[in-house]
Amino acid sequence: MTGLLISVRSRQEAETVITACPDLDILDIKEPNTGALGAASRQVWLDIAEIPLDNTALSVALGDLDDVHLNALADLPKNTQYAKVGLADQRGLNWIQAWRAIRVLVTDTTELVGVIYADYEAAAAPTPNEIVKSLLNEGCQTFLIDTYRKDGTNLFDHLSQEQFSLLKSLAPKATFVLAGSLTESSIHNAKQLNAEFVGVRGAVCEDSREGRVSAEKSRQMLKLVKAS
Repeated sequence: MTGLLISVRSRQEAETVITACPDLDILDIKEPNTGALGAASRQVWLDIAEIPLDNTALSVALGDLDDVHLNALADLPKNTQYAKVGLADQRGLNWIQAWRAIRVLVTDTTELVGVIYADYEAAAAPTPNEIVKSLLNEGCQTFLIDTYRKDGTNLFDHLSQEQFSLLKSLAPKATFVLAGSLTESSIHNAKQLNAEFVGVRGAVCEDSREGRVSAEKSRQMLKLVKAS
């Protein structure tokens, strides 16, 4: 069964989501005003980490590689299961060294996720195939496929079924999270691809992804994702 990740930007939003969806699979912390993988403040991390999450995993967006503040990693909550680092502006560069440095600085119980931008040309990021092949050699077993630009398009305007199938064939034992302005109709597409998780924010907000998370929309989304 496909799982659900919901991104929140504050303790208030986190409490709204966890109260509405106690069976949520992954609660993700990010700041949507600062990009696809915008990092929230260290205080927001710590405030949200205090909330009892029971069986819900905690995920934290750290930003794109050039924007990660290494000294902030010491404040990454101890119950963080996933940390995400984007690779915008890394095309043609030796980005793997910096990725390794971040992995060393997070705790052994936190998995550093391989982030793939489906619109990688717009992000000046490495190709999806390059990222998967490179990070598999580093022991990475979880990959997020997202969109860099939030311009009204969604993941499936940039990612075809054939492209996703190729990535799955390169990493058949890996876990894949599909995100990128997904709506009810595109959630169905993601489930058809048998992705392990789908990730949303805008779809559960009262307005745009910069708006406030809605309890009712969160409940509806969880029901939709879990429906057989």
